[in-house]
Amino acid sequence: MRKFNLDFKKRKLTLLFFIAIASLCHAQIQKYHYDKEMIFLSDADNESGISVRFNSKDKTVPVYSIGFNSEKKSIRNTVNFYYSYRKNIYRIDGVLYNEKYVVANGFRTYSAASPVRYFKKASDSLYNYKSYKNLEKRIAKDKDGTEIELFVSKLNDNIDYSEPALFFLSEHYGISPGLGKGEMVVYANYKFNAGSSAGDFAEIKDISRDLYLNKNQIEALIDDKYREFMQQSQPKKPAYCSVTAFGKNVDDKTTEELNDFIAHMCEYYDLWSNQEKFENFNIYFEAEFKRRVDIYRKNGNMNDKQIKIYSEEISRLKHQNLKEKLDHK
Repeated sequence: MRKFNLDFKKRKLTLLFFIAIASLCHAQIQKYHYDKEMIFLSDADNESGISVRFNSKDKTVPVYSIGFNSEKKSIRNTVNFYYSYRKNIYRIDGVLYNEKYVVANGFRTYSAASPVRYFKKASDSLYNYKSYKNLEKRIAKDKDGTEIELFVSKLNDNIDYSEPALFFLSEHYGISPGLGKGEMVVYANYKFNAGSSAGDFAEIKDISRDLYLNKNQIEALIDDKYREFMQQSQPKKPAYCSVTAFGKNVDDKTTEELNDFIAHMCEYYDLWSNQEKFENFNIYFEAEFKRRVDIYRKNGNMNDKQIKIYSEEISRLKHQNLKEKLDHK
């Protein structure tokens, strides 16, 4: 009986060991949930702008931003967010894959010592802007005569809007608005010496979106150990990630765009293949292809003939990979 108990304990400890190892492998992936989106639009061009997303109940969730076009679709899928690591805060540049996976591709140290302007209540008068009523006007003045006007709404919903506002306003205006809970900057206006001005306004809406960050990938980039990080895990990749030969009708511009697409998909697969089913990878492959073709048509940086050849090559790559029956775990 004693021997049975000892063997059982050994087996249990062994099982717990492997469970712990598996947990450590997945611990590098951080999942965050977002329930609010603050959209900043230019007063001059209110169709495209910056979306800043945050969690209104959990301040440990990192705020991130992404640009969008007039159809409210992301143009380049580039994101920005702050990341705390080894007592430093970094502003991370990244790419958003499949609307939920972030890959960091650049960073710079964030400094809170950017110019701080102190805003004073302008008057007892209240203002209206679009659907917002009873806005308080606050002004900060520089020595050169430049003024920044903020129109603040007191929403009284006990939500802290200061971080998403700071995320945008510190980058574009160099200001920290100093908001209280339930206060939101609805309109910011930069008034220059010559009387000209440039303004941005904000809209807020509820969302439900998840975002995944790979901590090891971000920290390897910061520590200049990215090569070692990428060599740690080498999943079986799509066939075209190793060697790709295009058809004889593919010109330099089309080759450039094809290579960019392949690099995008292969990086996505390198870093997120353990989180995604292979079927989802194929769905994203098709969606990303269509998104890019739409952009080429609208921007006019590829003509109809080039787009046709580009589409044929993408289709060939996709079917080539399916034919290989890539095994995805």
